[in-house]
Parts: sequence; structure tokens; C-alpha cells
Amino acid sequence: MNCLYYQIAGLTIKVISSRLDGFRTLDAFAMDHPSEIIDLEIMTTPSVHVSIPEGKLLIDDQAKWVCIPGAYYNTSVYLPNETTGEVICRADANEDWSSAEITYVENEEIVEAIVAGFLLEIIFRNRLLFKQGIVIHASAISWEGQGIVFTAPSGTGKSTQAKLWAEHMQARVLNDDRPAIRLIDQNPTIYGTPWSGSKTLYYNASAPLKAIVLLEQASKNEIINLSAAQAVSKIMPRCFLPYYDQEIMGMCLNTLGEMLSGISVYHLKCRPDMGAVKLLHQCLANQYFI
Repeated sequence: MNCLYYQIAGLTIKVISSRLDGFRTLDAFAMDHPSEIIDLEIMTTPSVHVSIPEGKLLIDDQAKWVCIPGAYYNTSVYLPNETTGEVICRADANEDWSSAEITYVENEEIVEAIVAGFLLEIIFRNRLLFKQGIVIHASAISWEGQGIVFTAPSGTGKSTQAKLWAEHMQARVLNDDRPAIRLIDQNPTIYGTPWSGSKTLYYNASAPLKAIVLLEQASKNEIINLSAAQAVSKIMPRCFLPYYDQEIMGMCLNTLGEMLSGISVYHLKCRPDMGAVKLLHQCLANQYFI
């Protein structure tokens, strides 16, 4: 077995696997040396057959979530074949998601796309919740050393605004779809992660988060500043939250509230043009950069 070490959003992740080639998508986040301090340890094991976990069904979606009360690995997530119903892969995690095992039907495509992609991301997202962190459906950039997050429903223009800032304001895209936010010494920090949708546009870096921008398509550019109370209900649907567990959910909402109290949140009604960039830039410059 091989031990692979990664650092993603400040979390040190140890992956124990018989395969070295199945985790190439994580290469940009690989650590040069092994670490003694591990935030998340994942064992991956190929198998001829993967069983369906026995327990209470929490989520009945493409991926099935099962609660197994009293077990060390008390949460199980598995992905069935759409045609046969047989399990392709399964992840079992302990209570705080610090330890997990992934079992999968031996197949190179499954290792790279589903094990290192889909399941490892789910495990990471849930472990992050216990480290004062949240993954958000957004496009995140670093501009002049400061983090800006654009979020909205799919198709609204998150990537377009991030691209405009990258092309015209020399910003760096940290992640174009699913960046992570953490409280570090009570200060919100935005991180690139290796999971960024079909474009695979990400960068292994972080920046102090200064603003979240809620986008809405419009015929003219307008912007308003939202209070933290106004922002919570609008940002919650964009976050990957633990709706399966009320106690963990309460912890996450406290984290989210603390994050929003330390930054600016804007509602930007905009066109996909430089006018929107200039309007937001003016607000940011007035508040942070001059």
C-alpha cells in the first residue's frame, strides 16, 4: 500500500491506496513530505463486490446516504449502477469524518473520477465542517492579495465575472466552482480546492476573504450592500451543508454567521461586462483598498 499526503484548505489528508495513478487530479495539492499531524485519513480498497450498507436511509439521490447507529463508521455513502443497481463504490466515515474507508469495484476510471473525485470530495467537505469550514458553490478569485467570491444559481454568470476580473484586473481564479472557506484565527479565508466542475479551473492558494458577491442577471449594473442577517438566507442555498444532521447543521450555521460578520456581502445585479467589474471594484476600493 502507498501513502499519499495532500493539503487542501489547510487540512492535511493522508490517502492509503494500492494505486498511485488514480489520484493525479490531486497532484497540485500534494505535500512534499509526509506529515505526522493528520486531519483526515482515507483508506481505499478495490473489491470484486461492494455491498449495500445496512442502516437508516438519510438521502435517496444518485448517491445514497445511510446512517448506521452504534457503528464506528456511522455514515455510509454509496453509488449504485443506474442500470443494474449494483454498488460501484462506497465510502464509510466515522462521526467527525476524520477517518474513512472507500471500497470500489476495480476500474481505473472509477478510481480517478469517482474515488478521487466524487467520494473524496464528499468526505473532505464533511470533514471541513468540523474545522470551521464550508464548501460553497461559487467562483473564487484572489485580487491584490484579497479573496472575492461570486455566487449564484448555476448559469447566472459566476464564471463570467471571475473571468472578467482575471482578464482585466489581473486576478487569479482559485476555484471556478467549489472553493472552500475557513475561519482561521476567527478570520475568514478562501481556498482553492481540486474539485471545480467540468472546467477543472483551480489553483492551490488561499487569500483572506473580503467579500461575497451574490449575482443576479440584469439589464443594467446595480449593487447594494447586505447585512449579515440578510446575507445568511441567500448564501445558505449555495453552501454544501449537512442537512442530514441537525446538530452538525447548527454548528455550521454558527460558523457561517461568524464568517459573514467579518466580511462584506454585496448583491450585484449585473451585465456580463466591464461595467459590473468597475462598479464592484469601486465598492471594494472604498471599503478595503484605499
